[in-house]
Amino acid sequence: MIGGGHAGTEAAVAAARRGARTVLLTTSLETIGQLSCNPAMGGIAKGTVIREIDALGGVMGRATDLATLQFRMLNRGKGPAVWAPRAQADRGLYRRAVRALLEAQPLLTTVQGSASRLLTGPDGRVCGVETADGRQLLARAVVITTGTFLRGRIHIGTSNSVSGGRAGEAATTTLAEQFGELGIHTERFKTGTPPRIDGRSVDLARLERQDSEIERFDFSWSAFWDRPRREAGRTRHPEQLPCFITFVEQGAKDVVQRRLEESAMYGGAIGTRGPRYCPSIEDKIVRFPDAERHQLYLEPEGHDTQEMYVNGLSTSLPVDAQLELLHAVPGLEHAVMTRPGYAIEYDYVPPTQLWPSLELRTVPGLFLAGQINGTTGYEEAGGQGVVAGLNAAARALELDTVAFGRDRSYIGVLVDDLVTRGVDEPYRLFTSRSEFRLTVRQDNAIPRLYALGESLGLYTEGERRLAERRLRDEAEARVLAETTSVTPEAALPVLDACGESPLSHAVPLFEIAKRQKVALRDLFDATGVGTTLSLDAVTTADLEIKYAGYLARERAAAARLQRLGTLALPQDLAYDRLINVSVEARQKLAARCPATLAEAASIPGVSPADLQNLAFELGRW
Repeated sequence: MIGGGHAGTEAAVAAARRGARTVLLTTSLETIGQLSCNPAMGGIAKGTVIREIDALGGVMGRATDLATLQFRMLNRGKGPAVWAPRAQADRGLYRRAVRALLEAQPLLTTVQGSASRLLTGPDGRVCGVETADGRQLLARAVVITTGTFLRGRIHIGTSNSVSGGRAGEAATTTLAEQFGELGIHTERFKTGTPPRIDGRSVDLARLERQDSEIERFDFSWSAFWDRPRREAGRTRHPEQLPCFITFVEQGAKDVVQRRLEESAMYGGAIGTRGPRYCPSIEDKIVRFPDAERHQLYLEPEGHDTQEMYVNGLSTSLPVDAQLELLHAVPGLEHAVMTRPGYAIEYDYVPPTQLWPSLELRTVPGLFLAGQINGTTGYEEAGGQGVVAGLNAAARALELDTVAFGRDRSYIGVLVDDLVTRGVDEPYRLFTSRSEFRLTVRQDNAIPRLYALGESLGLYTEGERRLAERRLRDEAEARVLAETTSVTPEAALPVLDACGESPLSHAVPLFEIAKRQKVALRDLFDATGVGTTLSLDAVTTADLEIKYAGYLARERAAAARLQRLGTLALPQDLAYDRLINVSVEARQKLAARCPATLAEAASIPGVSPADLQNLAFELGRW
């Protein structure tokens, strides 16, 4: 594994758990698991990805729980089917937790060094890595997870531009040059980060305070691997800290508008695309001129520092303009800027050059994961790392590759979108990208993925017992809901609290749980059953009852997709000869060479009629 960020660490752990001897090569052991930008994990769709990574033995959720400064369950005002866990993390604690988890992982070694070139055999297969100091690390598969380091260039204003993968760290150039020699096409994207400020210089009394909900939630199912400490009255989480909310209002907007041409983005220093859904403050002011104000979150960086992250103020303005901008924000009139924000341009590999295993189609044994594939976000990087690590191990050990279906996980949606649709801007996951979002929820990652993880041998004996307990809890919750009745008197407080009509006679719990506002956990408490079952297990049982009809339809659609997925398409299929398929579809199919009919279905420009004719032509072929 080349790179010690979120993609690299998850790839390394996944490969080692699958049984491959694994080396993680990184330029600095101290920055393994570094939270380069926002010190927060999870959110809409992203929180579900972390739970999926965690369900497969990854470290992101476990390290987050060990470093959580604040936990929020987003979308609490909506039904639990769309709840989304998000945690604010202590940068230092998170980084140290990731390193400790990696060093405790059997078959995994971390090595400090800079990769200078890939080693390839006479047949073109990758067979290892050579470091800048001349060491050769031989391997049957290599995963590259260089993030923004591949020919990275940092911009602060129009005249301050330096080479770098992130502030204070050198970019990677030799690998980028070798990519050209190997025929790997690269393009460039940009992203950015906001300034950091000294929290002691902020007038917090004027700002809205947001506290943690840590007493109600954990991120990882690994809450149970620390059970002896929890039973002793201790917690894995550090002391919780609040976040604060303020706004960019007219005064700050005036600063941006007046100095816009000095921004690297708007002054001509940068011409590449950035993430649409995480725009700079310059983009917000230009694209939404009628917006009255833009919300900012002041987020603590950790217990060992007073530094705060100004979430929502990403910028590439010059340093003095950034300071002027900060001082125009309510509560930040006297803020001390500890680090300026900046934009960064970097090379990425258009991901349609990859197989669904994240192996390059043209370079056997070479896998890519993370921002190098045109994505943005820690969670998207970690999800790709799991896929690349499992499949790199499969390549090394001569095992079957692993496919993540769109109907099984958000990780599957992510990978399928990348390799079949490609990207024209940094890719970010949303619930809207999944056609099975009611099935792939944050509460049911273990039920969805445990069988896969078990078949791949990813769990320790202790983890296996805990996962099976989680599955038993859910099954027991459903049985209790079907076999336990509640009297009108016992149900009345629960129904009153929800504004629901009272019962006229005793009924089974599952009948009342069908009501959208009534929680199965509250019904269990009212009848004195299921009190020892885990919250996630009861939540999953509750949602399966409430949305049974919708889930049945989604699962029928998933079954149809799986049938399409079983129809393999030969890699030497002569698409130009398939005269019943449209010219556009033939061209796009020939360019992508999909492995299955399901992959062909997800390529833009390939119509249902094309698919039907393709299946017919395939039979003739």
